[in-house]
Amino acid sequence: MNNKNTRSRWFAAATLSLLMALPFVASAQTTSPLGILVSEEQNTIDWPTVNESNDLDFVYVMATTGAAITDTRCSFNLTQAHKVGMPVGCVLRYDRHYSAQGQFDNFQAAVKGHHMDLPPVVYVVPDSPFDINVKRLDMLLQLLEQAYGVKPLIMANQQAYLKYFSLERYGAYHVLIVSNGLKYPDTRYTIWQYTDKEKVAGIMEYVPGLKLHPTYPLKSIKL
Repeated sequence: MNNKNTRSRWFAAATLSLLMALPFVASAQTTSPLGILVSEEQNTIDWPTVNESNDLDFVYVMATTGAAITDTRCSFNLTQAHKVGMPVGCVLRYDRHYSAQGQFDNFQAAVKGHHMDLPPVVYVVPDSPFDINVKRLDMLLQLLEQAYGVKPLIMANQQAYLKYFSLERYGAYHVLIVSNGLKYPDTRYTIWQYTDKEKVAGIMEYVPGLKLHPTYPLKSIKL
């Protein structure tokens, strides 16, 4: 009995020593800058409450889809988020059916007069089983880089990333990976959309939640 207790105490002590020797990564994960992605789906947002009642570091605002659609809350969200002092960026949802120039012009018209603190994001949602028209997408990425002096982020789910954006030609682009769930993405990423059902004070509807990779401070992607 004594030998058994001795072995148990030795095992507990050895386990504790091993755990103390391991790097503590949880704090790096939990202290990653947090953000949200808002659109007309959230209707009217109480931005002062969002800013004061939540531990948020940045926000992305949906701006346009393709060459003809502008999010109806884009201007309001940009104005109000800036008014309360939140760093803001905008999202263009890419549509392979429209020209790169047409989508760029639509985006520019939607954000005209608004300052952006973060690089634009191009959200690529493949029309399975169709191709995304890589040539057109590359032209759009180039137009945005020329306009803002920085490469836009590419936003995609893990399947689209592996099919299109894991290639070396996109290695210099930051990636906003859409992988809703508790499991960290298997792909490289700078920003992770970890849920599409975050609850945020000041917003009645669910909102996509964003988290920066632990190795990327927010200032590393600011304009």
